[in-house]
Amino acid sequence: MAKGRKNLQVGGSRKTAVNVGKTIFVAAMFLFYMFPFVMVILNSFKRKINIVKNPLMLIDDKGLQFINYVKAFTEMDFGTAFFNSILVTGVSVVLIILCSSMTAYLFVRTDWMICKVFFALMVAYMVVPFQVIMIPLVSIYGNIFGILNSRATLIFMNLGFGTGMAIFMCHGFIKTNVPLALEEAAKIDGCSRFQIFFKIVFPLMKPIISTITILNVLGLWNDYLLPNLVLGKKALYTLPLAIRTFYGTFSNDLGKIMAALVMIVAPIILVYIFLQKYIIGGVVAGAVKS
Repeated sequence: MAKGRKNLQVGGSRKTAVNVGKTIFVAAMFLFYMFPFVMVILNSFKRKINIVKNPLMLIDDKGLQFINYVKAFTEMDFGTAFFNSILVTGVSVVLIILCSSMTAYLFVRTDWMICKVFFALMVAYMVVPFQVIMIPLVSIYGNIFGILNSRATLIFMNLGFGTGMAIFMCHGFIKTNVPLALEEAAKIDGCSRFQIFFKIVFPLMKPIISTITILNVLGLWNDYLLPNLVLGKKALYTLPLAIRTFYGTFSNDLGKIMAALVMIVAPIILVYIFLQKYIIGGVVAGAVKS
């Protein structure tokens, strides 16, 4: 009896030690991951000379330099760039959600061979790196069609590159989480195919739609490469492109760059905080069965 109790105490102590070790490890990894972001915030309130001379200094020797934010906001034309980012990201995400959800619904609820072929092709094209096709893409849209320097062209490209993964996730979610009996009941009540989708199916897809929204907003808001290839006029720059204002040939204005980075990241962090609870649930629900 005493021996069993002793073994139980030893086992409990070992389990507690393991849990404490895991907690310490997770906390250390979190601090390691967050360190660059914290340094960006701290350096955004310092002068360039102190950023270069002592980047780990918490506060500038002349106090907090809020002027970095004022100058960054003005010189990069933050208002215009913010509007461009909101427009491109918002319209692109709405189109991706509508097109992918309707396409996935068609793929799931029809037994046509052409749907199976298209679904397989969409899944296959997700493994093709963007860098492989970016030069031919810009050459076609620029030299042949001459439609670069347009927000509409960028939105159209975002739609093309974003629908593959979204369709895959919606396909799995509809197949496993949307009962066919609900649709059959709605059809008996006289609903058309569009009414069944928008009044029955689409509202049930809220978790996966929230996940797709978060992933695409994060990706499109921070995207630099594709907008850099498509948008050449400063008036059309999105926020990641507008930061180039502070990069010179021989030197960079680090204080303004740090301030601009903080202003760009802040809106997306707020979106993530409000919608983060849907990420895990939506991804798992959409990936269970496809």
